[in-house]
Amino acid sequence: MKNIVLLHFLPLEQYPPAMNIIDYLASHLDAEITVLTTTPQKHFQLSRYENANQKVKIIRTSSIDSQSKWRYLNYLKYYIICFFTLLSKRPNAIFYLETLSSFSALLYKKWINRKVDVLAHYHEYNTKEEYYNNMVLVKWFHKMELGLYPKFKWISQTNAERLSRFRVDINMNDARFDVIFHEMPNYPPPTWIAKPKSELTFQVKLVYVGSLGLDTMYLKELMEWINKNEGKFTLDIFAYNINQEASDYVRKWENSKVVCFHGGCNYNELPKILPNYDVGIVMYKPFSLNTIHAVSNKIMEYMSLGLDVWFSKEMEHSFKYVREDCYPKVLPLNFNALDDFNFERALNRSGLSYVPSPHNYDNIYIHLKNHLTACLVNHGSAFHE
Repeated sequence: MKNIVLLHFLPLEQYPPAMNIIDYLASHLDAEITVLTTTPQKHFQLSRYENANQKVKIIRTSSIDSQSKWRYLNYLKYYIICFFTLLSKRPNAIFYLETLSSFSALLYKKWINRKVDVLAHYHEYNTKEEYYNNMVLVKWFHKMELGLYPKFKWISQTNAERLSRFRVDINMNDARFDVIFHEMPNYPPPTWIAKPKSELTFQVKLVYVGSLGLDTMYLKELMEWINKNEGKFTLDIFAYNINQEASDYVRKWENSKVVCFHGGCNYNELPKILPNYDVGIVMYKPFSLNTIHAVSNKIMEYMSLGLDVWFSKEMEHSFKYVREDCYPKVLPLNFNALDDFNFERALNRSGLSYVPSPHNYDNIYIHLKNHLTACLVNHGSAFHE
């Protein structure tokens, strides 16, 4: 059987779009899929992602703990296992996600089989300056990427603005390269549909899901505003990745019965958890171009599961998803002026109809599947003589 190899250095469990891509390809692609990733750190308490399809094989190397004395050996272990897996599998195509995952694919493409089709996707956008100031491995791998990008089959970012900036950064803005570049948003599965209640109760249940930091998010502003509006809101937080400063701040509020911190939750549990809430919060500060031009996965996930969405107004690219004439609503919020926010109007659903979210990954990943299908019928698995 034809086969592809998917490389995702960081644990899949921390990147829902990666798990979604694997699930979709397993169901729609006539090929074996070998996935190489690392093991989540135990303190995250995330259930290990598995795919029941027999065509999928997931190979995991050791977790990468920044405090471990074995950290760099575990990096090396991952890249060695990836490279020898490529030698063994002789894949028709290699698909990697993020520069940190690229090293073995680049070596294989450059020195072993120049005909193999290589595809790359980026969860995040990094400027040239951010690449330059990144960890040494990322900086080194990206230099290798720059030399091979013109020979890639596919390069994607999560939205058009990120893609456009990325093309300028890597000097591939010429029209002759258009066929290589693609927009691939992070949308949830099509099964994630939940009809919300038409009217919200007096005490509105807010929820936040995702990584949490104090300097990068409007956590203080939100908590102080909730406290001012005593009894009108509660906030539940689900975060497996939370820095110490944010953790200490949240725990100060727990006795107030206004906020409840639940720790992390597994991605596949969200369809059971989120419909219990009214509004999903996305509260990034504009600390980088990556954030300003981001559309958080959570906007789509909240909306699919029937929640209104309130996102920080500095997330400029998210404005394309704003909707007020139906529910669930998607609204920008000025977290620096929450006292001016007319939340009664924002929460009012009188006279509005329920319109389910139109955003799911079926209409997105089909393009990736079609490109991979084309890779499977070429001669990319042949070695050079």
